[in-house]
Amino acid sequence: MPITLEGGIFNGSGLTNQKNFWTDNYNFSFKANTMIARQFNITLSCQKANAGDVNVMMYDAGAYWQNQRWHIEAEYLRKHYAHGSFAPVNAVDAFAAYRLPLKKGLTSISFLGRYDYMSDHSKGTKDESGNLKIDDPERHRLTGGVTFSMGKKSLQADIRFNYEQYFYNEGVTPAISEQNKIVLEFVAHF
Repeated sequence: MPITLEGGIFNGSGLTNQKNFWTDNYNFSFKANTMIARQFNITLSCQKANAGDVNVMMYDAGAYWQNQRWHIEAEYLRKHYAHGSFAPVNAVDAFAAYRLPLKKGLTSISFLGRYDYMSDHSKGTKDESGNLKIDDPERHRLTGGVTFSMGKKSLQADIRFNYEQYFYNEGVTPAISEQNKIVLEFVAHF
């Protein structure tokens, strides 16, 4: 059973905060994964990042199984904020897709379903007292959709059509990007 190990140390806390970051802080990421019988993958990882000026450790475990037609996966993430500055975050997702190969025109049509959950989360925004506050509220999301694929192995194009249904606790007003929606995407692989 071959195991692939990856890791890195980074001198930035994001795309826009890289000046002098290395002198007082750093981020890192480590990942291990293995493929069993060319169909079953297990991945474990940890990552240090920042939510504003608070260090955050994330631990992740995921697995998927796939064959010529099915892809089924699940993942769990646990996020800890330094010094108990915010409640730990739990996130879960599960995904299944069935690929129906075609012979003329389109190469395949895939049908998918997905479930996502995330508990209350803070990206680093603080309240008047200097405490981290919830800026991404707890939610559940169900996604259903279809993908139309065309092209050859060297250039593949997908048209994805999905519907996302969100569920929040009573009284939550989510951002416009985190509400029920229809999503249409065009994706090219080359």
